[in-house]
Amino acid sequence: MAFASAASVRPAIADINVTPLVDVMLVLLIIFMVTTPLLDQRFVMPLPQSRITPPAPPTQLRLQVEPGDVLRLEGQAYAPAALQAELARRQAQEPDLVLKLVVDPQADYQGATTALAAAERAGVANISIE
Repeated sequence: MAFASAASVRPAIADINVTPLVDVMLVLLIIFMVTTPLLDQRFVMPLPQSRITPPAPPTQLRLQVEPGDVLRLEGQAYAPAALQAELARRQAQEPDLVLKLVVDPQADYQGATTALAAAERAGVANISIE
């Protein structure tokens, strides 16, 4: 029983053993030192190139409404009935036609509505009003 009494006289050690912690930290440090230079290497991969050409922009016509109910398509004056026929002919040739309607500030409201009505009856779907 001498052994049992001798062990109980010594106080318990309350210090933290840092040796395993230092070992783990050194191993992690070495791993990071080895892998960090490997992360900087880049892998060059050729990417596929597109062979699709962008579509051509649609044809744009300029229709001007001037004072006195004068309708000018690309600078040439037209009567409302003739304008409708010309727009229908050009719409048949170019289905993606864009009509830019430019109304003079001095022009009557009726001239602008006449031009819009002629374009609508001709089947022009894309109309830009400036």
